[in-house]
Amino acid sequence: MTYKSLILPYATEDAERKNPFTYDMEVAAILCLAEAKRKKLEILGASPERISFILKLCYPLWAVPWENESLITDGLGIFSHTLTHMKLPDVKLFTEQVKKGTTVREVYRSALKSRAQTFEDFVATTQIPIEAIIADKKLLSAIFECVKQGLALKEDAKESLALAPSRLDKKAALERTEKLINHWSQIQSELKGLQYAIDVLNEEAGFHEQKILREIEQIREIYENDISRIKPAVEKKVEQLLTKRDVKVKRIIKTTEKELNAALKERDRYERQLPKWERDKSNYQRKMRNRRRRGDKTGASYWNHRIRTCKNKISEIKGKIQVLTRFIESTRKQGELGVKRLKKNYQVMIDQEGKKITDLAALHDSEIEVKQREIKELRSETASIINSIGKLMDQKRLHASNLKETTIPWRPEEATLICVPFYLVRYETEEKSRHYVHPPVVAMGYEGIIRKIQKAIWSFSLETRIKLVFRPRSRALTRMLSSFFAKTIQKDKTLEQSVYKIGSSNNLLNMPNFRDVLMKGMEELKNEGWIKPKEKGTILNTYTAH
Repeated sequence: MTYKSLILPYATEDAERKNPFTYDMEVAAILCLAEAKRKKLEILGASPERISFILKLCYPLWAVPWENESLITDGLGIFSHTLTHMKLPDVKLFTEQVKKGTTVREVYRSALKSRAQTFEDFVATTQIPIEAIIADKKLLSAIFECVKQGLALKEDAKESLALAPSRLDKKAALERTEKLINHWSQIQSELKGLQYAIDVLNEEAGFHEQKILREIEQIREIYENDISRIKPAVEKKVEQLLTKRDVKVKRIIKTTEKELNAALKERDRYERQLPKWERDKSNYQRKMRNRRRRGDKTGASYWNHRIRTCKNKISEIKGKIQVLTRFIESTRKQGELGVKRLKKNYQVMIDQEGKKITDLAALHDSEIEVKQREIKELRSETASIINSIGKLMDQKRLHASNLKETTIPWRPEEATLICVPFYLVRYETEEKSRHYVHPPVVAMGYEGIIRKIQKAIWSFSLETRIKLVFRPRSRALTRMLSSFFAKTIQKDKTLEQSVYKIGSSNNLLNMPNFRDVLMKGMEELKNEGWIKPKEKGTILNTYTAH
């Protein structure tokens, strides 16, 4: 199966670097680091290490286009990603049950009540492992930065590069990514299903709410007609009652006033008589006193008799005035009480007539209140389920968003093999072997570093000075190669043997032009001030003397 490939640069130049960082310098710097990492003869007699090979190897990563991005798969299958599948409740069954209530509201309400808890949570959660998918955000970001730099350079590698023994070809990479893409598509389908359930709920709830509102209008119309029908009769009856009441009230008032007028006149007559008898009594008393002064007993006795007659008459008149006064008050109160009692009796009859309308109005309000309460409950039940569905959708969207974050914002025309170069050094002794990885780097400028540590740089070891030149491209890439790849070689003997064969065939130390490359590179490192002349001589003597 054919495929396109993109070989990334091992070393990119820092923006402050003035001179080009050549391939010769790269080889020389790697050899300096390899030599510095090699274990020499120790005092306790441990065997010194020798460098079995220095291999410039490419780590295979597949970029599989997906919409406007790419998924990255690990060609060696070291990395993997686990998808979390959150199983939804049976959305189809739910919508079918809801739709059954289209014509019968009780069926719809029953479906809502029975399914109130359906979407409270997912039915189950399962883990789906997908081998070879790279999902680490920092690593993906580092890969994308390297891809951008590789695309910007657009230069073919001048040296031959060996590819690490890939376990995934283009077809396998597509299969791995297809599994993730299918999972993402399933989430989209599930989101559509949930949205459809919400739409059905809104549609059905809206239908039933409109139906209830029409029922409310019908109730209003029925009661308004009934009230309009009986209202004239009620008003006429009330008017008749008021007329009768007023006639009777006038009659009571008239009778009362007649009795009162007669009593008032009689009392007034007695009140006019009273002063005359008071004056007569006073005159008689004066005359009696005169007779007594004269010693006229007969005359005094006569006037005394007349005085007693006056007193009896005065007492009689006052008694009649009191009786008449009490009668007047009693008559007035009885008249007022009669009017009040009459009005009250007629008000009861008027209220009874009015109650025919108020009772209808109360029934009207009661029935509408029931309908309005039903609308409120319908909205609440629907909103509760929609809210639960919305929460599940939010989790699904978040999950889908997380899947999208496993991409890099670059879309090749087809699945492309990204070759990430790194150096692998194999050290051997009689007893064992080990590997050391040098991940991609940024070549720093000598001038900038010298300005910072000018006095101290020559006190640094060779390894430290070379590391000042080679700044790791990213921690994530370094971790991928120095940790995951190196540990996998150590554990996987089959992979180790395959790498050993590749390293033996592509050993940097056995290149035909290795001597010239190393000499040029060491000279350039020395001229920039990274290594000392003695260090240059020692390494050249060690690796080019034969």
